[in-house]
Amino acid sequence: MERDPESVPIAREKALSIVGEDCSVRDDLLLVVSELVTNAIQHPELTGTIHVGLTAGMGLLIVEVRDPGTWYEAPRVVPPYDPLAVGGRGLLLVVLLCGGRWGTYVIRGGERIVWAAIPTAEWAPRAQDVIAARRRLVA
Repeated sequence: MERDPESVPIAREKALSIVGEDCSVRDDLLLVVSELVTNAIQHPELTGTIHVGLTAGMGLLIVEVRDPGTWYEAPRVVPPYDPLAVGGRGLLLVVLLCGGRWGTYVIRGGERIVWAAIPTAEWAPRAQDVIAARRRLVA
């Protein structure tokens, strides 16, 4: 996808076409996709396109957004210092919707992947287990 604000609704539409209207976490998924794609459009310092992936398994729906990267690895969840500020709460919402099941890592050429795992079942793995498993994946 191009790093263009028009890519956000396209990414949401594609995600919805995969999971369907009846998906139990549809609204959470759409918000997570919106936030991660928006951040990928707004924040990378390097040029290139973004890629969105969606996988399901083990009681989780995992959204991955790969962007061209920046000079620092991790996006930060910061408390909103100004309650009237226009932005700055998106990743906090992602963290809450995912129960802390999210993270980021850098791959070849400095590209960054930010991922979030939305629980779809009560028996979904705990946040620390998901994070540990994802770290082993990229190690």
